Amino acid sequence: MENPVGEFKERSPVPVQITVLRARNLKGSKGESPVTYVHAEYNNFQLGDSGKLQMTENEIEYNFTTSFDCTFDGIQGLDNLVHKPVILTVIEVLPKEKKKKDEKVIILGQTTVDLLPLAQGECAFTKTMTLHPLAGTVLEQTASEETKSQLDIAVSIPEPLLSEAQLEESNLLRITTECAYSVPDVWALTGPQFNYMVSLHLPTATSKELRVLFTNGTLKGEKEPSVRPKRWPISNITAIGAQNIPDSFVEISPFEDEDGELNRKEDWAFRTEAESDKKHITWNIERRCFMEPEALRRLQKYIAESMYIPVEIKRVPLAPPAKAGGKASKIEKTDEEGPISFHGVAYVNMAPLLYPGVKRIRGAYQILPYNEFDILEKTRRKNREASGVQGGLKGAASHPKNAFNKIRDDRGPKEVYKKNSVNLKSILTDHVLESEVPSVANVEGEQYVEARSYIVLEFTLSKPLVQKRLREELVQRVAEIIPPRPLFPRRTGGADKAVADYHDQIISVAKIIMDEYLEMFGQKLTEGKLSQEYQDQEERKHKLIFELNTSGKYFAFKEQLKHAVVKIVREKYLRTVAFENREQLQTFLNKLYIYLVDQMHCCLHKMLHVDPPDPIPESFLSSAQLKHFAKEAEMNKDFELASKYHQERLARDRNNADHWFDYGTFYLMLKDHSKAEECFHEAVAVNQEHISSLILCGILACMNERFEDADSFFESARCFEPNSVLAWTIQGLFYESQDHPILSEMAFAEAKKLQTATETVKKSLDEVIIDKTRETEVPEPESENDIKDQQAAIDEPETVIQETPSTHSVATPVGVSADVIPKVPSSITSKKRRSSVKEMPKTFEVIEGAIAVQPEEPVPAVPVPEPPPRETIPVCTRSIYMEAAKFLLDVYALQFATRALTHEMLLGENGLSCEYHVILARLYMLQEEFAKAEESLAEAGRIDHQNPDLWALLGHLSYMKENYSKAKEYYERALCYVNDALDMHSICLRLGSIYLQEEKIQSYKLAKSTYLFASHRAPSCLSWLGVGIACYRLNELTNAEDALCEANILCNMNAEVWGYLTLVCLKTGRKLEAEQTYKYAVKLNLQNKKLLDEINQLQETLGFGNPSL
Repeated sequence: MENPVGEFKERSPVPVQITVLRARNLKGSKGESPVTYVHAEYNNFQLGDSGKLQMTENEIEYNFTTSFDCTFDGIQGLDNLVHKPVILTVIEVLPKEKKKKDEKVIILGQTTVDLLPLAQGECAFTKTMTLHPLAGTVLEQTASEETKSQLDIAVSIPEPLLSEAQLEESNLLRITTECAYSVPDVWALTGPQFNYMVSLHLPTATSKELRVLFTNGTLKGEKEPSVRPKRWPISNITAIGAQNIPDSFVEISPFEDEDGELNRKEDWAFRTEAESDKKHITWNIERRCFMEPEALRRLQKYIAESMYIPVEIKRVPLAPPAKAGGKASKIEKTDEEGPISFHGVAYVNMAPLLYPGVKRIRGAYQILPYNEFDILEKTRRKNREASGVQGGLKGAASHPKNAFNKIRDDRGPKEVYKKNSVNLKSILTDHVLESEVPSVANVEGEQYVEARSYIVLEFTLSKPLVQKRLREELVQRVAEIIPPRPLFPRRTGGADKAVADYHDQIISVAKIIMDEYLEMFGQKLTEGKLSQEYQDQEERKHKLIFELNTSGKYFAFKEQLKHAVVKIVREKYLRTVAFENREQLQTFLNKLYIYLVDQMHCCLHKMLHVDPPDPIPESFLSSAQLKHFAKEAEMNKDFELASKYHQERLARDRNNADHWFDYGTFYLMLKDHSKAEECFHEAVAVNQEHISSLILCGILACMNERFEDADSFFESARCFEPNSVLAWTIQGLFYESQDHPILSEMAFAEAKKLQTATETVKKSLDEVIIDKTRETEVPEPESENDIKDQQAAIDEPETVIQETPSTHSVATPVGVSADVIPKVPSSITSKKRRSSVKEMPKTFEVIEGAIAVQPEEPVPAVPVPEPPPRETIPVCTRSIYMEAAKFLLDVYALQFATRALTHEMLLGENGLSCEYHVILARLYMLQEEFAKAEESLAEAGRIDHQNPDLWALLGHLSYMKENYSKAKEYYERALCYVNDALDMHSICLRLGSIYLQEEKIQSYKLAKSTYLFASHRAPSCLSWLGVGIACYRLNELTNAEDALCEANILCNMNAEVWGYLTLVCLKTGRKLEAEQTYKYAVKLNLQNKKLLDEINQLQETLGFGNPSL
């Protein structure tokens, strides 16, 4: 492989040839046909002048050619080529005046030639350039769109500057300094003028760093236009229009899409005001930097190690204008002469450039006081600019008097400069390491902080530093790990044809046999003398077989079918070699015989038009119901039954990825990771873009330390669903586990951005619905009685209702009066609350210290403030980590769920939410750490005791501890809220079972209503069984039988359902049905000994129902 870096150093210079072909529409100061010539300049070198020609017919043919050498020594050659243009100046020659030796000349205009195409692989190009007039010239006064002055130029080189390999390995970095906003108030638009400068350092292919300098910043008071051209980073262009880079403009993006520091919602109003009304510094300068392969590697290493690049902002007095005849080359060298003031620094986070596929970062960065110590701490390296040392150590006030400025002013030898620079840096390092000498405050720089100054910068690469894997590559990678499965089994055409030939031969033989039968018994059949007795039929069959055997037709039939059977063996069963033993042969012959007989019957049925048998009716249970039954069985720890339901879903449709995914999560719950991974692989094989399965495949691969496969799975999920907040978040968790902080930060930032956008859209839709609802509402006229009641309510003060501690703890938060709590309409609460919910208990042990009991005296109501105006700025109210933790807990990926909750804990600046503690308690319960789960739920109760999930989990904890009295209290409280808890079905089933265990009439009534509520929400065998048991205990036998029949329809393999049906049949005196239901209860191995004893006792009492009696 060739070495591009070596080629840069070894090549000889390449001449760059510029030809000015012609000019059009030139206007002279003395007439329509001026005498002009073209002056060419590049990189402060004068390239020459063209001949002096007069314009004829509105054109001048210059045909002026000049050139310069593009060197490859160091970083100057190509870097100068990409950021410094060729300046072409058109000069008018006026006639000589009397008594003057020299001709008088006037500059008509300038244009710049961008040489960037040469660095992009082109060898020649031609362009028509606009000639920009100088202020006050004739061209400016007569310029219009149709009569613009133009120059035709051609640029060429004898050979490409870069080979294809060099073009592929190199890159182009564009740095744009736009504006600095909200500058200190002491900066005045009038009075002494200053030069505002920005500088930074970039790594190069050598150990020396490249200093990038932006000068000539202008203090302005008016708002910047929406369309702003970018300017060249050189200062020797006289024409204002020529300072702009052709076809290059500042790209403005919304605040939320920026990568800087002031892109949060609370900063938007300030930025809008600062960029509209306040003073600001304008540069709009783009500096292009050619990056060789080694420079790119150094840049990536720098970003990975330091992440931040310090960008310095300075102010120096504006240098006086150069004298006439002075050299332009001195301008850039005197940019920093004079005392430096208001020395500040902005830290640009370059980490996003290491994100896969990212080529551009743009944002606003806060300006802080310059301090070398802060730079060392932030970037973990010393600043490369010597002028920064004195600014950071001594402050802005000491700039004119420090030793460094004396060195610059005295123009001392370079050795002195280097010696002093090294000494200062060594002293600085000693101060930082020993921490003995504190830094002096930068008083002027502090004004940046007071004014909240910030600078807008943009960094753009022509190619990303880290290539993003293409969708096709990810698809291929996933297909290599998990080959996609075809939707239908493969069947060759040869097998189909073999079976069809067999059918044809069967029909042919059948017709021959029917003809033989008619020949033997046809006469009796026509005369009606053919007996239909069984013995006569058997006799005719034997005669027919005897005739076929003696005539040789039977042997002929076998030979006719032999070829078709051989084709089936070869084409369908793919058997072409001899069997190893006789046992294998016999097994295959049995299988073949069954298949041939089945095919013969199918063929004869079609031939004789025999109606096919009725199809087996499909089950009325949907896939969603089976999934619900499986989850219910998992909740009851009946894993065998849950597996049966999952397998039934797969038997119905094995090509449904969701079925495989649910089966995989079932095995994850059982901690059988190998089988879970098989299920997720099957889901991906069926559907290569099933996001949830790809995520779980990645998690399991990570757990098995197959990190490369995990990365492919996670990236595929994100690529297939780029707007998935979940995919981005979990990929960020994975990158963090692999110690890739930059990639994890990228993933989390993208997830937050998508979450904010999703919530903004949802909020807008909700507002539209609310507005439409308000428009359609028509106020009803109030009756006279209502008006009187309202007047009476106004005249009489509202009485304060004394509350018990228990009811107050349920309805009122800590420290807030009940008058402040909004009342819920009774129509809503009546629908929500079940009749099974009794009066709330007075205290709850877990959070008894969290809820304060209000004093008996009435507390004055706190005045409710007016609601603030509706928020129009989107903000992410839901944490991406909480959403990820919920999903991960649902699929039992506890390791990644722990990581997500850790991030949520670190983000809790204002304290952790109740939801966090509830989800953390779920995690502890799945890990069977019940003591920690109780602690988390107690903390959640202190924050928000009206969370129904809190009480549901407390109930589950008590239920698992067999403390059924506490579990009942917690379940009842969870059901009394307007909002549903996470798993209402399990709450109702467990609460109903507790009621049934109490064996009281009132408890049976509560159990009936609770189970009916569960059956109305999501009917299942267990919910209807509970209704049936409660009705039976209440002696409502008809209702009990109906409920048990519903349970039996949903699952006819539940022994308890058959057992209670037996009791109902015994009570109603149906002997046969009682015996049948009892038989099925025993057959299904009824395990409830108490129920079985009750059945046997009732059978002995009634004297029937048990066949063994």
